[in-house]
Amino acid sequence: MSAQNPQATLIGSIAILLWSALALFTTQANLVPPMLLLTLTFGVATLLFFIVYLFKGELRTSWQKTPKRAMAMGGLGFFFYHFCYFYAFQHAPPVEAGLIAYLWPLLIVLMAGMTKGNHLSWTHLVGAVIAFIGTGVMLQSKGKITDVALNSAYNWTGYAAAFACALIWSSYSVANRRFQTVPSSAVLWYCLITTLLAGLSHLAIEPPNWQFPASTWIAILGLGFGPVGIAFFCWDFGVKKGNLSLLGVLSYTAPALSTAWLGLFTDAQLTTGQIIACLLITAGALFASLMPNKKIPLAVETKGIG
Repeated sequence: MSAQNPQATLIGSIAILLWSALALFTTQANLVPPMLLLTLTFGVATLLFFIVYLFKGELRTSWQKTPKRAMAMGGLGFFFYHFCYFYAFQHAPPVEAGLIAYLWPLLIVLMAGMTKGNHLSWTHLVGAVIAFIGTGVMLQSKGKITDVALNSAYNWTGYAAAFACALIWSSYSVANRRFQTVPSSAVLWYCLITTLLAGLSHLAIEPPNWQFPASTWIAILGLGFGPVGIAFFCWDFGVKKGNLSLLGVLSYTAPALSTAWLGLFTDAQLTTGQIIACLLITAGALFASLMPNKKIPLAVETKGIG
């Protein structure tokens, strides 16, 4: 296992910042069916990466240096995470679905601490708990849970899909360290696979509709360039070369920042509970990143992914 690179951790954190804009852009693209939105946004990302690496002359080397099993893991991981995400929000109360889906940063912290060459620190654990409490407070403050949770329109498959989101992304992020020698340009092939799978899904299950206002197309481009484009390159580089446990904890700032962007750039009004939650999440992330890391000995430490 190569040494953790602080610069790589910083680059990985850029992905978190970009992902925090996902909700803001998505609210502007809510007219687009989920699979079509996935097709278009990842299509933009694919085109972006293709042009970049074409001009850099790295397309052939990227293809040659990316094992097919890495392409399969990345493409399927990207696609099924988003498929489960959309399914969860259609079949479970949004507040609860969001809370369950956002277990992935906590799972990354715990999984990463049990992998070969990594150590789980007490500051990561405490920071993760504080941030997770903040996430729960924020999601609960978005709306009071009522009998809608018992509505027949919702069922256990929605909750299962939300948990699948957390499990898929955390597992992908940790397992991706197996491919540290694979160039981060491999995200081009991941995005291409996702685009193709989403396009086929759209044709199979959604009615064709491409009549959207200009603001929607701007949002699609914003999503393609940022949260589902450059963000994945930054995250891929960060989880392979940086401090994975720290990135997992810092990921808790994404819902806090997302709420802030909505409050600043939309008509949404931040509640007291959301403000308190943002402070808790930020405090948890800062605690984990700034306090001295005293290692916790783990019996399984030498048996994990490396």
